[in-house]
Amino acid sequence: MQSVAQALLLPSYSNSDDSDSTANEAGMAQDGDKPAKKGKKGLMIGALAGVLLIGGGAGAFLFMGGQPAELEVAEPAGPVLGPVQYLELTPSFIVNFPHQGRQRFLQASISVMSRDPEALDAVSQHMPVVRHNLINLLNAQMLLVFEDPTGIELLRQLATQEVKQVLMREIGREGIEEVLFTNFVMQ
Repeated sequence: MQSVAQALLLPSYSNSDDSDSTANEAGMAQDGDKPAKKGKKGLMIGALAGVLLIGGGAGAFLFMGGQPAELEVAEPAGPVLGPVQYLELTPSFIVNFPHQGRQRFLQASISVMSRDPEALDAVSQHMPVVRHNLINLLNAQMLLVFEDPTGIELLRQLATQEVKQVLMREIGREGIEEVLFTNFVMQ
């Protein structure tokens, strides 16, 4: 007599009608073996993947020196910028210009604003060129420019560009933020 396990695993050829059912049972049993093999393969692949991940993590840890990562502060490309500083261009600028047949005078006190101490040092070093360019700019203006706040603002922006151009030529960067008119007197 066959055992139950043998009956399920081995096909019985005694009856032709039963052969399909027993063949199907045998096929199921054989298919049942395949999932068991797939389970072993999946287990092996999972174990291998786990070992590789652990090994990769350990390798990366050792490669990086085994130290926790330190935050690296990027060095700025230019000079370190500090708080706002001002440089007064002394003495005050005095220019004259004709208006309706009379000579008119303008006295302007000008300061330069920057966060770059090196740029302010460069303005001081190249003060003759800076003053020359600003005097020429002020002399080229008409009285109408000085009577209108919009004209004065435009003049301030032009003065800022003049100083930036001098610094660009001399030190290779603009370095200042603004030129400010701190006093403006017309006669």
